Amino acid sequence: MNRGVRYIQDLWQTLLAKEQHSSLKQRLIRGAAGTLGLRTAATGLNFITGILLARLLGASGFGIYTYAFTWTQLLSLGATLGLDNLIVREVAIYQSKSTWNLMRGLLRWANQIVLAVSVGLALGAIGVAWGLNMQANSEQFLTFCVAMLLIPIESLRNLRLAAMRGLHKILIGLLPEWILAPLLLLVLSGFTYLLLGEGLTAVWIAVIRVFAAAITLVIGIKLLNKIMPNAAKEVAPQYQVRTWLHSALPFMFMGSMYLIKSQTDLLMLGAIKGAEAVGIYFAVARGAQLIDFVTNAANTVLGPNIASLYAEGKPEQIEKILIKSSRAVCLISLPIIVGLVGFGHWYLLLFGSEFTQGKNSLIILCVGQLVNVATGSVGLLLSMTGHERYTLISRGGSTILNVVLNALLIPRWGIEGAAIATASSTILLNVENTIWVRKKLGIHCTVFGKLI
Repeated sequence: MNRGVRYIQDLWQTLLAKEQHSSLKQRLIRGAAGTLGLRTAATGLNFITGILLARLLGASGFGIYTYAFTWTQLLSLGATLGLDNLIVREVAIYQSKSTWNLMRGLLRWANQIVLAVSVGLALGAIGVAWGLNMQANSEQFLTFCVAMLLIPIESLRNLRLAAMRGLHKILIGLLPEWILAPLLLLVLSGFTYLLLGEGLTAVWIAVIRVFAAAITLVIGIKLLNKIMPNAAKEVAPQYQVRTWLHSALPFMFMGSMYLIKSQTDLLMLGAIKGAEAVGIYFAVARGAQLIDFVTNAANTVLGPNIASLYAEGKPEQIEKILIKSSRAVCLISLPIIVGLVGFGHWYLLLFGSEFTQGKNSLIILCVGQLVNVATGSVGLLLSMTGHERYTLISRGGSTILNVVLNALLIPRWGIEGAAIATASSTILLNVENTIWVRKKLGIHCTVFGKLI
């Protein structure tokens, strides 16, 4: 009798484990496919918008616009204090453990802190720009001031997206920012050009972008409130501020260094070579981002699932998922890389004839992206398993290398120098993270799996 009961219990546990594995697999496949499709649509919209704005504004005006919003992206990341990445991990864990009071406390506290910091950063940046004796009526200064309005909007948006990722509601959370925002920018920019003609400047485009972002933020907040579990909305919030701050600091430094590394080339090009070089290089970088978007789409789905599986003590399952993900991403990315290397001139010609001088830079960035794709989601794995300090070390080294190489190479080789600096630091970062993953977790997640 007892043997029969034990047999039934063992059989039930086996069937339940298979069902959970199948459910996770289906969720990952649906999430990855949906996110990839959404990312593809968003990339297409951004690509078309970039071409339109480059042709309407010219290399110089497009450079002014790009330079201002590069600063916005940099300061927005600093304003979130690393709490967006922390929220992805902690919300996924809180949901799996049904600790709704901590989830509500974290989200409320994070929004209050980030709003205050982002407003302060925006005002401070405008003050610094004024102190640098920018002409108050110049196109560059006005565009910069309008762009700073985006800092609080993007910072709060990042927290909302992080919460929805942690709740495994990824696609609905991404729709406003990935689809609606660029679509509004595209349509309103074209309509404004029909009204103003040659009077369309970078300032007008900046106003339109801020307006579109504000609309999508309001929509996003309503969506999050709708999908938030009722239990999390009804309980009294509980706070662990010291723990959250301690955990968020590595994320903040990692995020800051990521954006510094990714935007240093544009910022230093603007300071050394001027707005036109920024406009040309942005078109080049946009091409390289066509490769990166596949990895980002996969990481958007993988992040909360890795955190949940690690909390449940399932490293073998994490390894299996990541190896398959790396190979799928590489298979999709390789044709894009080959196409950009072989037809880079025609790609850049879409932006205008003056942009074709960035062809060599595009090839260099593609080499860096190839290594990034081949190594898999190593940085994400470290961050989602509580080993973010090692990602911090790797990112710190690559960021320093990027800044130094940009300072040395841009004065001599211009946009090609910036591309060499970015590709070199990208390769260093991924190699270091791969070593840390092997050493600290014993997990293989490159395209080669356990072959190396």
